[in-house]
Amino acid sequence: MSRFFLIDAYSQIYRVFYAIRQLTNVRGEPANALYGMARLFLQLDELQPSDYGAIVYDLGKCVRRTGLLPEYKAQRPPMPEELRSQTATIREWAQAFGWNIVDREGFEADDLIAGLAAQRGDSTVTILTGDKDLFQLLASPSVRILLRGTDKTPWIEADAAAAREKFGVPPEQIRDYLALLGDTADNIPGIPGCGPKTAVKLLEEYGSIDNLLAHLDELKSAKLRETLQTEQNHLRMNQSLVQLDEALPENWSGRESLRRRAPDWEKILRLCDDQGFKSIAEAVRKRRQPIQQTFGF
Repeated sequence: MSRFFLIDAYSQIYRVFYAIRQLTNVRGEPANALYGMARLFLQLDELQPSDYGAIVYDLGKCVRRTGLLPEYKAQRPPMPEELRSQTATIREWAQAFGWNIVDREGFEADDLIAGLAAQRGDSTVTILTGDKDLFQLLASPSVRILLRGTDKTPWIEADAAAAREKFGVPPEQIRDYLALLGDTADNIPGIPGCGPKTAVKLLEEYGSIDNLLAHLDELKSAKLRETLQTEQNHLRMNQSLVQLDEALPENWSGRESLRRRAPDWEKILRLCDDQGFKSIAEAVRKRRQPIQQTFGF
């Protein structure tokens, strides 16, 4: 069975940017995020082979969500300039490693990842992300989310059972769980007085927000009943904000457009030389060695 592999670009780029600090290239330019992503691409090539693959980017403000909630993600600071200066080079490295680049103006990576996952056909889908919204996709048994592990076990695959352990609800209920709870990371306000335990309890009892709102008169807590009655429009808006859109890139031409290419090792070595990444160059040469031996080079 073939495999789709999708990378949530900025979830990984920001992660390595803040994990590796004070690293510059041979010209004294910031290179910490680039170095971290180069190491990631090399590790994925060795340990996570795939037939289809893309690194998926946010591009501009999300038109639909900011239309619903102008304050959506408004609290987030702008991208640090020392990171911004590395983003174009990260894309170049990604392509050298055989990854397709996917983005679409006005759409978030989450929505594109959901859309691409829906185009999987008979393939399995693995998503490298730290975004909790994408755990909704684990409702499909063909989808896994890849999480960072330990030195001994670098990668951990999360499935529906892992999603339930993490959130207390199955993937099918994560949208409604997050709608009740809100999301401070995205500046989505939750329902007053509704914390994780209350959200889980309500969804265990009623199954969905739709059913909950249809049976508000059954709630024992008068205060919670009154709050949910008052906050119905807010709750519906939150559902829409959290809902994944299953968007596709413009001019989408089918899943074969995401067929992985073999890494261009010679170009990667040139890029290593340009940045002064000696340790990565050494790892690349070791990675190439079995291929050279196989073909008698």
